[in-house]
Amino acid sequence: MGRRKTSAAERAEQAREAEEYLRRYLAEAAPRLRWLREEAARSGGPAPDRLDHSRDSLVPLWTWAMDRFEERSPDQPLDRVEEGLGRYFVPRGATLPIWYGRRAVQAPHFWSDDTLALLDALVYYLAECLLRANPEARWAVFHSDWRNHIDENQPVLTGFGEPVDLLLPAMNLAGRVHRRLHPEQARATGLPVAAPPDLRDWFDEITARATPTGAPPQE
Repeated sequence: MGRRKTSAAERAEQAREAEEYLRRYLAEAAPRLRWLREEAARSGGPAPDRLDHSRDSLVPLWTWAMDRFEERSPDQPLDRVEEGLGRYFVPRGATLPIWYGRRAVQAPHFWSDDTLALLDALVYYLAECLLRANPEARWAVFHSDWRNHIDENQPVLTGFGEPVDLLLPAMNLAGRVHRRLHPEQARATGLPVAAPPDLRDWFDEITARATPTGAPPQE
């Protein structure tokens, strides 16, 4: 059987929920960024005055953060969740970021609570760096004419050509750290492992797409 088409009323309700989710997601930014500064200062990371949301702050931040990633105990029970075509696991009793499980691809249950909190804060930090680097950048809810687009109703940054979903690439960046912890996986797959320039390189890749203020749109 094919997937049931959603009605106009259902799509409108999903869009309203997405706008509310965006408001809740952005409300978490200031507390998470404050936590990141405090955690870095407490554990030998960059001093608060170095976390100034500049491009230059990204290498020392990621260099410190890479060594903070820890895997969850394999003994912690997991609850299986099935939502439509999405299937993922939720660690029982865990404290999870607001985005965990919103899409099955952003439910990395194997990371510890502290690591998920760190990853959450790093995404907010990079977003703030991008917002300051590009005056045209704005948060928005993504909508597409394509049915079942993976970013539909997700928070994105606009102002960089195509809307930028930061969470899915963050999952890929965390995957590089996982391969760094498990070199045999990197050797078997040939995929890259985490390195200090990663976060800065990601910033550069995104900002390179931005249209300079006053420039005509590209054809």
